[in-house]
Parts: sequence; structure tokens; C-alpha cells
Amino acid sequence: MEQKKREQRTIINIGTSLMVVILIGLAFAVIAALAISSSHNNYNLSIKLRDHTDEYYKASNIAYERIAKNNWENQEFIVDINDNQVLNVKVDKGEIVCFQVENTADWEADSTQPVITIDD
Repeated sequence: MEQKKREQRTIINIGTSLMVVILIGLAFAVIAALAISSSHNNYNLSIKLRDHTDEYYKASNIAYERIAKNNWENQEFIVDINDNQVLNVKVDKGEIVCFQVENTADWEADSTQPVITIDD
């Protein structure tokens, strides 16, 4: 009789199910950490984009004010956007023919990634 009870027991016991619950909990924790990291990076990117957009529109407003001040006469000038960019403006025959952002410095990435070097 006791032999039959042992044979009828399932293979899965409390230890295996506990391990599965722990692994699922760890998976959720990792996913939550990745989501927080991703949202933080997206927030920082949005702040940078907002700042660049504000700088561009300030330079654009200065350019339009200067064009209007000279009554849309033929003119060509440059307005600084930031340390690395300028707005090149050209007016010919009462029309804007060039309103272009130009980079004045070499592009360098803002972020750095840790690099592991292996010395021979």
C-alpha cells in the first residue's frame, strides 16, 4: 500500500515550484530596471531635443526680425544658434532663398560607453 502512494506522487514538488516563482520574480525585476533605464534615457533625449529646438527658433526669430527691419531687401547674414551651429540666411528680390542650418564644429558623441581593452 505504501509502495503505491510513493509511485503516485508527482515529480514536481515544492522546491521546483519555488524556484520557478523566484525566476519569474527576477525576470520581472530585470524588466522593471530596463524600463526605468529606458524611460530615463528617453527623458534626457527629450530635454536635449527641446533645448535644440528652442535655440533654433530663437535664431529663426532673430533672422526674421532682421529681414523685416531691412524691408526684405537683398541681404545675406549668419545668426548663431549655439556654439556648434549657425543659421545661414539669404534674401534675394524680397524672397528668402536660403535659410539653412550649418555645423561649424566637428560632431562628437555626447555619451561615452565603457570599453574594456585586453592588453596582450
